[in-house]
Amino acid sequence: MREICAQPLTPDAFAPYGDVVAIVSRTVLPWNGRPQARAVLEVVEAPEPTEPGRHEVRLMERHLHSTQAFFPLDGLPYLIAVAPDAPDGGPDLAALTAFVVPGDTGLQYRTALWHVPITVLGASGRLAMHVHKDGSDADCEFRDVPPVGIRLDAVPASPFTASPSDLS
Repeated sequence: MREICAQPLTPDAFAPYGDVVAIVSRTVLPWNGRPQARAVLEVVEAPEPTEPGRHEVRLMERHLHSTQAFFPLDGLPYLIAVAPDAPDGGPDLAALTAFVVPGDTGLQYRTALWHVPITVLGASGRLAMHVHKDGSDADCEFRDVPPVGIRLDAVPASPFTASPSDLS
């Protein structure tokens, strides 16, 4: 099984995948490609890693017609993993990248970005999630993937810090 190591989230490292929302003055625009879809804001419960210090990925998802944003409600750091498209249209697991996001930081995925369901570090926790939905199968595409391990041992325990200029 392939393994990767999660890295601390920075706006620059995450820029190809979406936007980091970490300060009050940061504005991020949600996007919706279907006029009949409605903006949905809901609370989701995210599980903890599959084992201490490591998480195993077996499923990825994407939202072809909408951005998707998450904001932690319990102040707990969380794990995300993202991948660009492979030539077959599925996720490119060779380019899978994992980040640990501080518990005071929100983020927004770009449209059609393959990502792993969020995992809260330390315990299960709640996040507010914003996405556009119309109730059809086009709201979310899921893909089973060969297992990939994400190690959490190299992620520093210090919280995310960035100056406002880093986030613009």
